[in-house]
Amino acid sequence: MGFNRCPLGSAGDWLWGPEEMRWRRTFSGRPEQTASARDFAATLFAGAECVDVVKFVVAELTANTLRHTRSGEDGGWFGLEVVFDDPAYVAVVDNGGRGIPAVRQPVDLLATGGRGLYAVSQLAHRMGIEGSPVLGHRVWVEVELDKPLTDPFGTLRSVAS
Repeated sequence: MGFNRCPLGSAGDWLWGPEEMRWRRTFSGRPEQTASARDFAATLFAGAECVDVVKFVVAELTANTLRHTRSGEDGGWFGLEVVFDDPAYVAVVDNGGRGIPAVRQPVDLLATGGRGLYAVSQLAHRMGIEGSPVLGHRVWVEVELDKPLTDPFGTLRSVAS
């Protein structure tokens, strides 16, 4: 018995159907994995105007995770979840520890740190921080698909590298 007609329609109908496209991936808690996570997300959003925003968000959230949580310790890991929808959804899950992520205000442009989550919040349609230092955190961002990268401080470097 063969299939004469797929009930899903064409391959394009299935691929670009009404359901959201969601991916999850884990990465080891090593610094070079920030670039791997960024590149993974960039591939999924290739061609969308928000691709540079997604790359910046992933790079910032994963770097923070490795710097400020147990994800950056031996045996640590972090998770990346992305949804290609409008708005797009990007979340990073960490192993908890060492405080709670927070958007700092006012922002000190001369400080060596503390601007990243603020910059992410300015690029986001919506943003949330869930979890605890004991159980781990999920920092998530929604970004409009047609949002190009803008610079809230005039200081962001290119995320294309």
